[in-house]
Amino acid sequence: MFCPSCGQENDATASFCRFCGQKLKATEAAPGSPIPTPAAPPQPGAATAPQPQAASAPPTASARGAELAPTSLTALVRQSMEVESPDAFSLQSKKLLRVNMDACGGQVLAKAGSMIAYQGRISFTRQGSGGVDKFIKKAISGESFTLMLAQGTGDLFLADAANDIVLLYLNNESITVEALNLLAFTPSISWDIKMIKGAAGMMAGGLWTVELQGTGYLALISKGEPMTLKVTPDQPVFTDPNATIAWSQSLNPTVHVDANLSSLKGIFGSTHGELFQLAFQGQGYVVVQPSEEAPKTSLQQPKSGGSGPAGGILGGLFGQ
Repeated sequence: MFCPSCGQENDATASFCRFCGQKLKATEAAPGSPIPTPAAPPQPGAATAPQPQAASAPPTASARGAELAPTSLTALVRQSMEVESPDAFSLQSKKLLRVNMDACGGQVLAKAGSMIAYQGRISFTRQGSGGVDKFIKKAISGESFTLMLAQGTGDLFLADAANDIVLLYLNNESITVEALNLLAFTPSISWDIKMIKGAAGMMAGGLWTVELQGTGYLALISKGEPMTLKVTPDQPVFTDPNATIAWSQSLNPTVHVDANLSSLKGIFGSTHGELFQLAFQGQGYVVVQPSEEAPKTSLQQPKSGGSGPAGGILGGLFGQ
């Protein structure tokens, strides 16, 4: 008897296919064979032995390897085709940002080196720190604040080392960002460089961040799905600098050194996280990533100073 599902040959008396488990058609009893007697119904209160269940059909080879099987060119194009949007910033995936230059007013500021493709007529110009005050802060920190200004018409596609992208819209709001996690923002948002209090004596150059304020789009990067922690006067929050992405501008973090964990330095060979944290006190929030390692960036390593071993505060973005 051949299985109607997989086509394999089975014994004529088989009830189920021994290859795929498919139930076979009932066979007629051969002439002269005894007719099976139906089992008597169980008596009330009598225990009945469990009856064996037919095994479910195993997945076919095509189902098991569907995810690994090659796809057609048509399917690839259809499944990965860009998604057009009238919004200034839109996500093509969790790791790829599409910038509509026309909706941005023809300009956008982005991390240098983050462009992966563009359509239309777009030019790119390296941007310095901008302004005398920012230049002085840049010189003190030992960093070079490198942004690129994209100008033109069309669509710009940005990514950074396959990190997840967090898309925000500020509505006359402000936020402070660890600059290694800063991907792009519209020129309608103003920015400035700030130093975290108490960091100057901790390492050469201290810890520097970027404050952004205004109305417009902002894209951050995160190594994994981010989490936001609420900070209240009764419940301060302490974070590893490498895991810290951004926080509300109402908070002024300070460096917190945990003397009880100093012995871990020799174990982990680390000068951050286990030894000192960023202490957030007051009313607001802090956003962290699920990794104690700073996200790898498409840019080269920053110069010494500024970010130093503290987790790349302004690292990568502030580097030539």
